Parts: sequence; structure tokens; C-alpha cells
Amino acid sequence: MVLYLSVVLLATLAALALAHPGADDWFSDLSSSELIEILWGTTIGLALAHWFAFDVATHGIGGGHLKGQDFKEGMAQLGGAALVAALTTVPVLLFSPEVEQRLLPFVLAVIIGVAGYMVERVNGRTRLRSGVFGAVTLMIAITVAIIQVVLTAH
Repeated sequence: MVLYLSVVLLATLAALALAHPGADDWFSDLSSSELIEILWGTTIGLALAHWFAFDVATHGIGGGHLKGQDFKEGMAQLGGAALVAALTTVPVLLFSPEVEQRLLPFVLAVIIGVAGYMVERVNGRTRLRSGVFGAVTLMIAITVAIIQVVLTAH
């Protein structure tokens, strides 16, 4: 969920930038509160959609009920979504609009890279291999976000 949401938010920010071609200030017409609404609205919407899809997918497997592990996994995914939204909200609250708009993509990039790194570390990989995996994860995530923006920009 952390990776999924981070890629979607990255694409959302890129789409906002495309909506202001040639402008130095991507979100010049958005207040900080409106940007926070976009970040949290996207997060909540995707988390609810994912929870719904997860519930439907496990419905047949679990005989109509989420089993303990399924419920824990669902809650962990919701927690991951809340973490991403919280981390992206921090720069909006702490910095001016000029700084926040340049900082947000980097915050998302760090989240993506760290998530990739942590996946490998949890699986017992070396720091170097985990770092490479985190970097590759970030490159693929950026590619996916670009494709998402290109496909929706037409």
C-alpha cells in the first residue's frame, strides 16, 4: 500500500504540474489546505477502494469472513496509507508553498526508496543489495508514475 499510494500521489503531483504548463509554481492556485485535502482525499479514497477490493477478494477464500491474518494485513495496509499521507503533509505544514511543491516529490521518492530497501532488509539481504533494490524500486515507480500521467493527460 505504501508503494502503491506513493506512486499514485507522485503521479497526482505530476498531473498538477501539467495543469500549469510553463509555470514555476505547480500549485500556485492551491492553498496549503487544498493541497492537504488532495493528499488525504486521495489517500482515503485509495485506502477505502483497496480495503473493499481486499475484502471482496478474501470473501470467497475466507468463507465470507476475514480471517485474523487477513484482517491484520488489511489494517497494516490502512496504517501504511495513513503513514504516507502524514509524511507528505509535514512539508505542507512546515514550509512555504514554493518549498512544499518542490519538496513533496522528494518526500515520496524517499518513501518509495526506503520501502524497497526495507523489503530487502527484512528478507535478510545485505545493505548494499537492499540499497540497489530500493534504487531500482524508485526508478520503476517513477516510470510507472510517468506512464500514468502520460496516459491520463490526453
